[in-house]
Amino acid sequence: MKRLLNLRLSLLSGLLFLAAAIVPVAPVAAQGPDCSDPASPACYDPIAATLDSLVNQSFVQRMYAAANTNSSTAFQPFEIPTYDDDIYAKRMERIQTPIPMTFNDEVKRYINMYAVQKRGLTERVMGLANLYFPLYEQILDQQGLPLEFKYLSIVESALNPMAVSPVGATGLWQFMLPTGRLYGLKVNSLIDERRDPVKSTYAACQYFKDMYAIYNDWLLVIAAYNCGAGNVNRAITRSGGKHSFWEISPYLPRETRGYVPAFIAVTYLMNYTGEHNLTAVPPVVNFFDIDTVLVDQKVALRDISDAIDIPYDLLAYLNPVYKRGIIPDAEEGQPLRLPVNKVNTYLGSLVRIYKPQETPVASALFASNEASGDDGADYVSETVRKYHKVRRGDNLGSIAGKYNCTVSDLKRWNRLKSTRLMAGQNLAVYVSVKKKSPVMAARVKPAPQPAGTDTAAPANDSAQATASTASVNTTASHNGPSIPTPDNMKVVYHIVQPGDTLWNIASRYEGVTVERIKEMNALRDNEIKVGTKLKVVIGG
Repeated sequence: MKRLLNLRLSLLSGLLFLAAAIVPVAPVAAQGPDCSDPASPACYDPIAATLDSLVNQSFVQRMYAAANTNSSTAFQPFEIPTYDDDIYAKRMERIQTPIPMTFNDEVKRYINMYAVQKRGLTERVMGLANLYFPLYEQILDQQGLPLEFKYLSIVESALNPMAVSPVGATGLWQFMLPTGRLYGLKVNSLIDERRDPVKSTYAACQYFKDMYAIYNDWLLVIAAYNCGAGNVNRAITRSGGKHSFWEISPYLPRETRGYVPAFIAVTYLMNYTGEHNLTAVPPVVNFFDIDTVLVDQKVALRDISDAIDIPYDLLAYLNPVYKRGIIPDAEEGQPLRLPVNKVNTYLGSLVRIYKPQETPVASALFASNEASGDDGADYVSETVRKYHKVRRGDNLGSIAGKYNCTVSDLKRWNRLKSTRLMAGQNLAVYVSVKKKSPVMAARVKPAPQPAGTDTAAPANDSAQATASTASVNTTASHNGPSIPTPDNMKVVYHIVQPGDTLWNIASRYEGVTVERIKEMNALRDNEIKVGTKLKVVIGG
């Protein structure tokens, strides 16, 4: 393992993360270029350009709801407050983070850019934070990293998952292609996982940890993230062996010299938005409005959009990983992110969605596919277990009404001793869905059984089985040893999601214990990785 880590670190040291090529860098003069003409190439600021790119993204503009009226009573509408330098410095000292918050003229310049010059765009980015930051915080905390790293994504991409830099860096975390692949991100003609919010965040976290193992300094980690370990190492050498970012800054590429101050400025402003009269412009959806299902058949996003009546550009925005608007087939399933209020509609439209000859988009994409099914096929009902992710404002009564059950049902299904709920909590609910008759099932590709169904499904299961909610993420294949399954036992496969632990996985399934999961999957300890397939035996 140590040898593997050394190999990875040696590879990293020669890899440029966001630069197209390695350019020798000389110390800069204390006086910067004359930027009286902002269009001058010498004055081009890629960080400001990243923020400006939101203006050119038409759908990103439509992602926002109507701007809120500023509710602050401390300022007049549209007032832009400014402060003395000592106030900025004192506020930064109060930010509790292991990352040094140094205030200087360069940091002040970026505070002015975000809070004054481009405050309208900053308020839109603040709104998008509601969509991405809960995810970032969960993963950063799990990985033992400072939560303030979430602000780095603002500097990188202005929280635009479709962002592409002039040199090809892509996604929320702006991975170059070689670096993305080094960290396990798949990129091909149909998929670009650099755009996947979950997978790219895990990859970024691993990069942070690898760089910290080299430098043991968070500001140098941030610098390396921008320009690569090679440029940081050369800057250290040219500075005479110094190891402070501010000491080696003159020897770093120009973009990196501004990159770290921009991060500090964003961290400051996100902690003091009220003091700068900044009000978030909310997007039309936030993190708690989104759920995930798994899809194991090839399908066009356009056909899903038409079937469930959701704007295509919103669906594409929530699923930026699919470059051409096509979800390829995959035995383990591909994630499809949907607004929560559209999940049931999607599950009820599976037959229509997965009959390619009936929709013009899919006909063009999958012309070689054989006709599937008979329009006159019959369907029967089946009870399946789904999971409802609790959002702010939810209560057992409102959830029961949504799923046509009772509060007592919810408490019994989830072993609740009280009616108190927490945002982000997953509640099991049992709902009735349509199942293909044997006639139809014989003509359609069998789909894997979702975890948590009340009864074992036959080999040719319903179209419902083509997807499962994020909390259930299951597949039909497995890697573990074969185990006997008596008639009163059922085996399901759970794909570990962010935030999962053995304890909360076991609590989702009747009669399942942590020790039993460990035994069935040959686990030596309680540590599990996101994406791992766990065998779960129910009953017996």
